[in-house]
Amino acid sequence: MAGAGARALGIRVHPAAAGAALALSFATHYAADRRVRGKGLLEKVATTTGKGGFYKLASHGVNGAFQLDSAWHHGWETVAALVATTKATTR
Repeated sequence: MAGAGARALGIRVHPAAAGAALALSFATHYAADRRVRGKGLLEKVATTTGKGGFYKLASHGVNGAFQLDSAWHHGWETVAALVATTKATTR
């Protein structure tokens, strides 16, 4: 799908940059999604930054762990997209 998007935008992504972006995406997804109660990365980050209460919130239609997980992934996917396009050229 990413190849189709790059083609539609008229850019050529360098293979090494694409590989680095995929590696970054894999590593950050793996680290965040390995949830072990009390030992997970996102829970530690939330607790360290004073958001542990929000992380544990699960009422009134809000799930803090889900929200923080989504924000983590969106942030790192933005960084991965920037990495992927560092050596991009136009077609």
